[in-house]
Amino acid sequence: MKVFWKLVKRAFQLVGIHPPPGPAGGLWSWQYLDIVKTARMVMSKRVKVTYQAFPDQHPPGSEFPQIALQTTDGQTIDTRSFLGRKHFVLFTGAIT
Repeated sequence: MKVFWKLVKRAFQLVGIHPPPGPAGGLWSWQYLDIVKTARMVMSKRVKVTYQAFPDQHPPGSEFPQIALQTTDGQTIDTRSFLGRKHFVLFTGAIT
């Protein structure tokens, strides 16, 4: 497998493309995935239904829904309180 990635890296360099640093040209995380399990998950009916329904949930240009959010210091903020007054940027994430 190492020989394959060396050949890919060399081919990219010959055409002037430099891959990201790290093993496997930045694709090192593929080494830790169970390919069969990932393929089953991606092709599952539940995932397909979710992807098909996604464009209808909040189409581009739709109004942001009213949500009450809690800040890191315990305050509660309603997203509607910013409507027409301030720019509002919402960052989300998960700790896994």
